Amino acid sequence: MFNALHPDRMTAAERLDEVAAILGAGILRIWQKHNEYNVLGDVSLDLSAPQSVHGHGTNDHGENP
Repeated sequence: MFNALHPDRMTAAERLDEVAAILGAGILRIWQKHNEYNVLGDVSLDLSAPQSVHGHGTNDHGENP
């Protein structure tokens, strides 16, 4: 995929091809990682608020007085 020549020995077109290949590989890795998360389904951190252990406004059984 990548040329083993030193950039000084490459033509402008060869350097451009190598840069394009590197950028393409990086974009592909990002896209694949993004798709791995999508396979897992919704991975949002939408959590409900913690419930009070004191039960404000309720008796010991969780009922309103």
